[in-house]
Amino acid sequence: MADWQRLQARLPLLDQHQLQRMERELGDEVLTRLLRLFVEDSLQQKEALQGAFAERDYALIARCCHSLKSTCGSYGALRCQYLSEKLEQSCHEQDEDQVENRIRAWQQAQEDTLQQLETRLNAE
Repeated sequence: MADWQRLQARLPLLDQHQLQRMERELGDEVLTRLLRLFVEDSLQQKEALQGAFAERDYALIARCCHSLKSTCGSYGALRCQYLSEKLEQSCHEQDEDQVENRIRAWQQAQEDTLQQLETRLNAE
């Protein structure tokens, strides 16, 4: 197993401390609205990445990942943020095998992250 795979597996899907800080600063209602927007945006980004990957458009994948790094970081989606960075790097290197491995890892992390967020949002 590669180093990036071991590291990403140890990262939490969501940084609970960051979400708690955001809740204190913004309030529960605003945070809930923002998290719902993040979920919607993430689903759109997933579609964009899948389309770009199907076309093997590494430049577009890299641009999507660059945006995702920032967005995921803002919401404490640590594993997705890390994998976005690694996927962007692979695209710049034109490493087809790494792109394929990392996009699959990113898709799984994104699915797991969104599931955690949906559970949180539905509990409110």
